[in-house]
Formats: sequence, structure tokens, C-alpha cells
Amino acid sequence: MKAAITPHQAWTWSMTKVAAAGVVAEAALALTVLFLWAMAHPEPLPEGDPGPDSPALAIFVLPVLLPLVTAAALAFVSAFVLPTTLLARRAGSWWGGAGAWWWVPAAATAVAAVAVAAVGTGTGLTRGDAAAPAVYLWWWLGLTVATVPAALLARLSNLRDTTGRTPLRGRAVMGWGCGGAVGLVLGVVAVVGALDALVG
Repeated sequence: MKAAITPHQAWTWSMTKVAAAGVVAEAALALTVLFLWAMAHPEPLPEGDPGPDSPALAIFVLPVLLPLVTAAALAFVSAFVLPTTLLARRAGSWWGGAGAWWWVPAAATAVAAVAVAAVGTGTGLTRGDAAAPAVYLWWWLGLTVATVPAALLARLSNLRDTTGRTPLRGRAVMGWGCGGAVGLVLGVVAVVGALDALVG
């Protein structure tokens, strides 16, 4: 029988699965937005370029790509989401508001800043030059934005479990997230097709 998760347990395997599923769903949403952006702003093809392959080929690539994306999501969770969640718990117990959701974004900014500073310092020392400050700012912002939703999902799953409710499931998070991304694409394509048919 599964042991009950106590409120003092900082991290669980269930939280890892939910956070990794959240990262995969975020990646699917980001790819969807990039796909829609490319549809709205097509670039002219060079002479003789037949253009991109059919999107239907992605169905054959997914079985190979999904394990790689899952491994990358687990690495991201280990490097960013787990430290963010632990730091948020620690900060809440130190400075009040223990368990409050707003400690998660605050902790994510700190974790992302440390990671960007460490990598930027390391590459600067090995290469002998540093990137422009805007590059570090964009990396810090991107890592923070990618970390916060997954950490909040992991926190919510643990909170539901500690209060006796059904915790979030990784499959459900991934299914709803990826299904929402696919639904967004299909909805936009349907609206564009309908407008094209009406306007001509």
C-alpha cells in the first residue's frame, strides 16, 4: 500500500512525473506557437528549394523523438524545477508564507539567475569573452518562464496529495497540455480556412 505523503516531504516521484509532463506540454505549446508564427509570417523560399516536408511525417518521427524529449524534460526538472521547489519551501519556512504559491516564481528567478551566471562565467573564462548582457537576460527570462509552470504543477500535485485529494497524474498533464496544443493548431487552421473560404 502506498505510504501517505506528509506535508514535510519536499519532493516525490509523483511530483517528478508531473513536472516532467508539464515541461513536455510546455515544449509542445512553444512548438505550436512557433508553427503558427511561421504560418502567419512565411519566408520566401530560395530558388529550387521544394519547401518543408509534410507535417504528416511528424507522426513517424514522434516515437523516436518522445523518449528524447522525456529525457530532456527529466534533466530540466532535476536542474531547475526540483531546486526551485526546494528553495521555495525553504524560503517560505524562513521568511513566512510557507507553502504559498508565490514563493515558486521568486525561487525560479533565483535558480535561473544562478544557472545563467554560472554558465556565463564558465564560458566567459574558457573563451575569453562574454556575451552581450541582453543574451544573459533572455536566457534568464526563458529559463524562469519555463520553470515556473512545471514547479507550480508539482507543488499543486503534492498539495492535493497531502490534503487527501487525488494528486495530478503525469499522463493527464501531458495529455491535456499536448492535446491543447494540437487543438490550438486545428482551431487556428479551421478559422483561417473558413475565413479564406468566405473572403476568397
